[in-house]
Amino acid sequence: MTRIAPRLARLGMAGSVALLTAMPALAASRPDQPVQGWSAMQGTDPATLLNDVQTMPLSAVAVDDQPYCATDDEIAQTLATDFNEQPIDTAGAGGTELWGSDLMGTWTLVAARDDDTSCIIASGIGYSDEKSADLFYRTAGL
Repeated sequence: MTRIAPRLARLGMAGSVALLTAMPALAASRPDQPVQGWSAMQGTDPATLLNDVQTMPLSAVAVDDQPYCATDDEIAQTLATDFNEQPIDTAGAGGTELWGSDLMGTWTLVAARDDDTSCIIASGIGYSDEKSADLFYRTAGL
């Protein structure tokens, strides 16, 4: 019985390593996945958020429900680290930026503000670099 336990432990470890190695492939987007998107604030469309974004407080001091607003560096780090997203189009509809991840299949629309901060106004799934950036702006209603 004592010889079986180390063998089971090694098999379990090998299975865990194999699963971790396969995770990026399992999480990868499919080019045929439909594009879906959501506003960053329930009940408010991204076009309205884009119009109001200059007057929203940073999220750290916000008292009401609002989109995530932070320094440009913090937004960039969050999207890159948490979602593996990179800038795709930095001169999009209404001055927005499209970020996307082929690996995760996610996309995010970021509205830059005049004070070196930005707000996330929409996000979604179905991103692929094979799709036109305009598709994501249209999905968001911009």
